[in-house]
Amino acid sequence: MFPFSQSITPAAKNHVQAQVSFFNDFSRSVFQLAQQINEVNLQLAQSWLEDLASTSQAVITAGKPTEVFSVTAARAQPAADRFRAYQQKLSKIAAEGQTRLIQVAGEHADETARAAREFTDEVTRVTSEETERTLRQQHDTMRQLANPLDSMVDSATRQARAAMGNGLDLANQAAQAAQAATRSAAGQPQRKEGQPS
Repeated sequence: MFPFSQSITPAAKNHVQAQVSFFNDFSRSVFQLAQQINEVNLQLAQSWLEDLASTSQAVITAGKPTEVFSVTAARAQPAADRFRAYQQKLSKIAAEGQTRLIQVAGEHADETARAAREFTDEVTRVTSEETERTLRQQHDTMRQLANPLDSMVDSATRQARAAMGNGLDLANQAAQAAQAATRSAAGQPQRKEGQPS
């Protein structure tokens, strides 16, 4: 739709590659973090389902209501321990994930910053050149619009000088030919150019 006429410069290519590399590694780390969290969540859900199934079976097989209370009370402590272990695993995963993300950012910081500086310098240089060229063109255009007769006078003057130069040369040649004809008619020897008369 809109053609992009300029080719991609090495600085722009390096900048894009540094950004893509950073985002790839960052995304990979975030994905691994999410995968670890999902695994811990699945383990917790599986253990809760197993506890629920065994507790339900014990409640159903209990003969007295007091046995139901004792079964549920006995199962409460292991469930709380599992939940505490789940929280500890999540905290550990979050701390390791944060460390890994900081490490990825640190690995790519220098390269990304260097590529960004190069790209910024190039954009600044190109923009400066384009601005300077545009200002020169505008200045030339304004000068031509401000005094359109100047260019016409300059052109006419050049043409007149050229015509006068050609006319003077022709007049000198005609005068020399006339003098030569007069001398030969009078019987005088013809004078060569550069000799005094």
